[in-house]
Amino acid sequence: MLGWLLSGLAFIIELLQMIPVLGTLIRWIINGITLVVNVLIALPDALLGWLGIRPEKKLRVCTVILSDEKGSPVATRAQVVPMLQLAADMYKRDANVRLITSQAFQYDSGFTAAETVDESWITIDANTSDNDTLEAECNAGGEWLLGGTKFQFKSSTLCFFGNWRNVLGYGAPINCFVIRDIPGNAVGCSLFITDYITVDQAAVATSPRTIGHEIGHSCMLWHVCVDDDITNLMGTQGACDPTSTTASDRANPTMHDWQVILVRASKHVSYF
Repeated sequence: MLGWLLSGLAFIIELLQMIPVLGTLIRWIINGITLVVNVLIALPDALLGWLGIRPEKKLRVCTVILSDEKGSPVATRAQVVPMLQLAADMYKRDANVRLITSQAFQYDSGFTAAETVDESWITIDANTSDNDTLEAECNAGGEWLLGGTKFQFKSSTLCFFGNWRNVLGYGAPINCFVIRDIPGNAVGCSLFITDYITVDQAAVATSPRTIGHEIGHSCMLWHVCVDDDITNLMGTQGACDPTSTTASDRANPTMHDWQVILVRASKHVSYF
């Protein structure tokens, strides 16, 4: 009950964040401050992590499939479940971080394996979407205009429970939107400063790690050269100098210890 009340109060603040330009400025200021504060809070945990002491933490996700101009979902729940499961398994195995769905009445034990993802984790947006959200470019420009406003509205309404965490920062859910296309060669996008990521519908068939990869960006990770480790979650060809021709292993991602420390220090990852 308290979670619903706090989310309702947070929604009032998020209404201001839906205003083009001004709302984006408010969002980015809040997200920037909460990022710094929560990283400072996590410093003792980071120290323990370097020593190999890593009690289980939680990372909440809210996953939404957008519907196109005719009302047809751009992907099916069944297509997205394996991507979430892959992310859940990897974050639990490598970082002892449990992915859970950002919904009410979620209970878990720190002594069990990764969560089993099912279609209840995923919401299909019943409303049609416009091109600026269905084909959102991976840059900050759209965030400042109507595209950012629309993603904020969808985040605040379709991922309502847990809104208060977005305002306070601690354990802020990452909202994952499956969209029709990301112009360019990207199959996923995270602007880092936002609390949402986007995933190209093509990724469901070509890049199973994409949700986990974009969550990684939201949790302070950056691209690394694929030549150093083809299985690394953040490995890309473009991060190499010169650009590599080696393909990433997108089906069996792993994380290095330094990446685990950063993920666990993120504002999106919390003990409760």
